[in-house]
Amino acid sequence: MTKIRNALRGVAVFGLSTAIVQGSAAAMEGSQKRPGLYEFIELTTQGHPSLMASEAALTAARARARGQARPIYNPELEIGYENAEASTKEIGISQAFDWSGKRRARSGVGRAEVEAAEAIYELARKTLLTDIFQALSDYHTMARIFTVAEEREKLNEKFLSLAKRQNDAGEMSRAEFLTARLALAEARVAKNTAAGQLSVVEERLIAKVGQNRQVWPRLDGVPINSAVISGTINYEQLPELRLAQAKTEISRALIKVAKTDRMPDPTVGVRVGEEGRSTLVGLSLSMPIPVRNSYRAEVRAAGAELIAAQQDYHSVNRQIRARYDASLNRYFSASDAWHVWRSQGAEPLNEQRTLLGKLVEARDISAVNYLVQLNQTFATETASIELKGRLWNAWFDWQNAGGTISEWLETIQ
Repeated sequence: MTKIRNALRGVAVFGLSTAIVQGSAAAMEGSQKRPGLYEFIELTTQGHPSLMASEAALTAARARARGQARPIYNPELEIGYENAEASTKEIGISQAFDWSGKRRARSGVGRAEVEAAEAIYELARKTLLTDIFQALSDYHTMARIFTVAEEREKLNEKFLSLAKRQNDAGEMSRAEFLTARLALAEARVAKNTAAGQLSVVEERLIAKVGQNRQVWPRLDGVPINSAVISGTINYEQLPELRLAQAKTEISRALIKVAKTDRMPDPTVGVRVGEEGRSTLVGLSLSMPIPVRNSYRAEVRAAGAELIAAQQDYHSVNRQIRARYDASLNRYFSASDAWHVWRSQGAEPLNEQRTLLGKLVEARDISAVNYLVQLNQTFATETASIELKGRLWNAWFDWQNAGGTISEWLETIQ
């Protein structure tokens, strides 16, 4: 088992194979509801503000890139008139020439900015999907916990009614009766606490989705790791690293821009006109002289920004690799705990509660013993619900870290 776990920790996931889809269908209850989950995500992400903002930024980056790829200088039209002893009229046109390669340098900046905007969009999408799925998981976890708390309150109310009858008949001590009342009070506090926590997670889910719903899609069953595709994750394709790499390319392109700004470009002009009865034809050539500002400081600044961007890339690289390994370990840990619970601790709790009710009615166990065992069943059930919720959240963290959450979503269509 250890060797298998170590081998699995060394693999990466680009998606889930057909075996996972089939295995999930066999392991998950209510598989017919999964298309509803897919449709819910599709409807939620369409027109979502965070994605719309990223799309607008991408459109703007592409428009800027097209503009930066256009010629820098436009021709200039000159018209002159002088009224002296002889009237002089002339018209001319001049054009600056990009001999230093400014257009090419700016075009490189535009391409890198488009790459950055595309990475930002992909990052926004996978972050949004992860947030929605985890909010949905938290909501269903708390909804189940609230249901368990309601069932606990009902059973404690039923037992208090029994305890009152037995106490009135002299078959139960006053201390046991008071214990039953305290147990009901505790159950009601637990229910109110669960209701408050359910309201909080539902608020978060509504905020992520953008609308309230009477019925939310379910996350049935548990994610399966037995059919993971072996391979090597391509970290360079993750949007976090693509964005960091694009920022590096932007800084590198800005160095070229700063260097070309140091090189003056000539302007050539031609004009024709009349002076009295004479025809005038003239040529002109002008060249800026970089005396007062040589733009060396801009080149140094661009070089320093490139170093900063490169170091940021290395930092992000470390972070995403550490995050992937940690999220994978958390998922395996939660998965192992869940399977241990299913194989050893998942007993028929409802049957146990029914049996406890019969035993206390027959006075085969004391009220205190009944309440202790009853509360233990509810504590165990609540713990199992929380464990399942942690398993789903760990799964979504892992999918997000590996950039495969969209691929996983496609498998549940």
